[in-house]
Amino acid sequence: MSLLKKLPSQARINQVKELSASIFGHTWNPSCKRNGAKILKADLRGPEISKYYGVNDSMPTFSDFKQWFPELKLVDPKEAYRLHMVQDRKKRNKGAPKKKSKSG
Repeated sequence: MSLLKKLPSQARINQVKELSASIFGHTWNPSCKRNGAKILKADLRGPEISKYYGVNDSMPTFSDFKQWFPELKLVDPKEAYRLHMVQDRKKRNKGAPKKKSKSG
């Protein structure tokens, strides 16, 4: 004999789904009508929108410190590693292809 004697009604299942949507921040759309949820979820685009948030200069970067203190001759370890890898690839002929010359 099964532990589950009777399946829950469709109305009760819909109540659970609605509660779940409210808890996890999903949209509840039982009638499957088209709405703007897909557009509202998408990332904002365009120069006007990026201007709205402004420039985030609150945290100085490594290049900022390099500009502010040139006498320290700081070397960015990530950039040094990148240059080393580029050089290594060129030795193995795996570097970027040569650009076309402008003769013509």
